[in-house]
Amino acid sequence: MKNLLGSAILLLLLFVGCSEDTDEMDLLGEDTLEAPLKSYTSSTHDGFFWFLWTDDRGGYVDYENGEGGNYSVSWDYTGNFTCGKGWSTGSATRVVGYNIGAHTHSGGGSIAYYGWTRNPLIEYYVNERWGASRPTGEYRGSVTSDGGTYDIYTAMRYNAPSIDGTQTFRQVFSTRRSMAPVGESRTITFANHVNAWGAAGLGLGNTWNAYAIMLTEAYGGNSQGYANLTVWEGGSSTGGNTGGETGGSSQFYRIQNRATGLFLDGMARTSDGDDLGQYANTTSENAQWIREAADGYERIKNRATGLYIDGMGRTTNGENCGQYANTSHVNAQWSLESAGDGYYRLKNRGTGMYLDGYGRTTNGAAVSLYANTTHVNAQWRFVAVQ
Repeated sequence: MKNLLGSAILLLLLFVGCSEDTDEMDLLGEDTLEAPLKSYTSSTHDGFFWFLWTDDRGGYVDYENGEGGNYSVSWDYTGNFTCGKGWSTGSATRVVGYNIGAHTHSGGGSIAYYGWTRNPLIEYYVNERWGASRPTGEYRGSVTSDGGTYDIYTAMRYNAPSIDGTQTFRQVFSTRRSMAPVGESRTITFANHVNAWGAAGLGLGNTWNAYAIMLTEAYGGNSQGYANLTVWEGGSSTGGNTGGETGGSSQFYRIQNRATGLFLDGMARTSDGDDLGQYANTTSENAQWIREAADGYERIKNRATGLYIDGMGRTTNGENCGQYANTSHVNAQWSLESAGDGYYRLKNRGTGMYLDGYGRTTNGAAVSLYANTTHVNAQWRFVAVQ
């Protein structure tokens, strides 16, 4: 996921304050941008939206629009660039047709169907091909679509540049297990990915007024390559081919403490404000949780009771963490901070306190809150329920 994060930070700057037709476009010409270009340019060409951006480093990036949805780009570049062609607005039901006629690529980067939603702000990718490393992140399942199997990943970006300025937002992406072949006309039934992401608790936003393109990007520096591809509108679909580990229903998780091995447990409690508990290895639905995207954070919902883990606005070390019925309050929103080896610290949005097992090893013991700490008592891992 590090690679995607790096490229995303750069691409996020592109859309802010830019329109489809720019003064710079008039000066540079409609069809071709000669290297070295070290800026952002966007426009329309043959009915498609397109852009090119580089980060003012050494080397060159040559982008050229072809007929219709075709474009090509060649590069030998020490920095990061993004470019692509597609549509000025996204769609949850678009079927994307594409043909990658040629692709050679050293260094980081990918070819992907890429865009944003708003309300909430989400950045998404469907990765078809890549450079030296396959884009990954926090694994959330898989989806089979259009003749390929994709792994689903997510990551959070905190106080990072976006199409709406500096924001905290989620990235959601599907990456093929093997790269799409070169020279074949193929489709991306995007609704299949949207449905699978939603089933994994990674729903997108309600507003689709940001661009959606077939992207070529390179990042990490010292990259060389060439891509020639064509994109077209392939129709629309509400999905339906979403087989895989997401299974067409919500993915449940058990959440295990690193220090004690106990799992978070709702303890079958159903009243607002009831304490969150811990329990030894169990398959009970009281110890199973659904992860829901919420304004760039997560809400964590108990499978058995429907209550959410809630910090209750408490700010004193050692106070108990509670549970609460369906609420959009920031006390029920959490961010995940990597602690390494697949463990995370869960930070409450409302208070900044962290979820802490407090070293307790007795079944039913309360879960506490603690200020910023790197102790293993405040580290948790998500174990998918099969």
